[in-house]
Amino acid sequence: MPEFAYRALDARKQFTSGHLQAMSLEAAVDQLLELGYTPLSTIPSRGDQELGWKRFIPRPTVKPREVTTLLQDLALLLRSGLPLDDGLKLLTDNANSAMSRVLRQMRKVIGSGSNFGEALEANSATALPDLIAIVKAAEAAGNLEHALRTVAEQRAKQDSVSAKVRAAIRYPVFLLFVAVAVLVFFLTFVVPQFSDVIRDYGGQPDWTVVAVIAISDFLRQNGQGIVIALAAGLAAIFVAFRMPEVRRRMRKLFFQLPGLRGLVTLRRTANFCRGLSTLLANGVILIDALRLLSEARNDGGELKAIIDNVRRGGRLVDALEASDFVPELAARMLRVGEEAGSLDTVAARCADYYEAKLTEQIDKLTSIAGPAAIVLISSLVGTLIVSIMSTLLSINQMAM
Repeated sequence: MPEFAYRALDARKQFTSGHLQAMSLEAAVDQLLELGYTPLSTIPSRGDQELGWKRFIPRPTVKPREVTTLLQDLALLLRSGLPLDDGLKLLTDNANSAMSRVLRQMRKVIGSGSNFGEALEANSATALPDLIAIVKAAEAAGNLEHALRTVAEQRAKQDSVSAKVRAAIRYPVFLLFVAVAVLVFFLTFVVPQFSDVIRDYGGQPDWTVVAVIAISDFLRQNGQGIVIALAAGLAAIFVAFRMPEVRRRMRKLFFQLPGLRGLVTLRRTANFCRGLSTLLANGVILIDALRLLSEARNDGGELKAIIDNVRRGGRLVDALEASDFVPELAARMLRVGEEAGSLDTVAARCADYYEAKLTEQIDKLTSIAGPAAIVLISSLVGTLIVSIMSTLLSINQMAM
């Protein structure tokens, strides 16, 4: 998403500046107005004005896990009585280059008279709508340390679940890579040792042997071209994944595969309930919480109908059931919380339940995918070996 540098006056008519992400210049101005700012200038940031190829050069970035650690450490320092600026300075001295740059920018914004919420907005790595809303509400209420600790705990839980999902995906991909490597080695180095003998045999070998030899010859004769094509394909994938929109679409298509759709539903429900609980518990009203969750997901289409329904006076649970955004059980749990006036507490319990279900499903998928992939690889390679050895034994018997 494009990034814009802005200069504006806040609600106290004090000068502030920073960066924000928006789909267009008009959207950036609208976002500033929603935040209560009076825009003075809004221009594409220097990074977006650089040559197109420079955006694809890997640069040190701040990972979501590092943001979570920052919030945890800062909450601990504030709890010990250290002022905010001193805490940021202490964290800067022990951070890596990317995080140090973010912390220095925060201190610069705070030093100009802005609050911590505006300092978070000044960098794209920390300009998270839900986080900023919680921090601003906490600063107004005077409980910033408690809010940071709560947000850090919730983000740590989400990071743990996300790590399990990534690990579950990496394992089958690794096995697939190993399978392809074994097959390529077998076809390019093992099969050629026997192909000449089989050709000189003069008989009609089994069709599987003919197919294996043909594939082996193709790989050996066009090996250089295949390597170049693979390199070009990997480069294209790398460039595509540097584009957030393309990366989101590819990830969406991947999770439509059989066996993964259920994981997507569980993870979406857990993230929605966790975010809703955190925002409501920190003083954010329901309609703003839904809007912030929509912005944080960067996929407002799924939540747009729900937000419109609630804005017109409808109940949240009715909108969720009408859109099938969450499973029926989650909708029932949230209905109980909404009717009892404890939606934040029930949403937190719902998030815990679905995170546990997600972890259980991931463990099941991993326990099945690993042995299944090993059996498939063994069966395929074993079939090829048996076919070739059977042909060689037939030739040996005829020669005798």
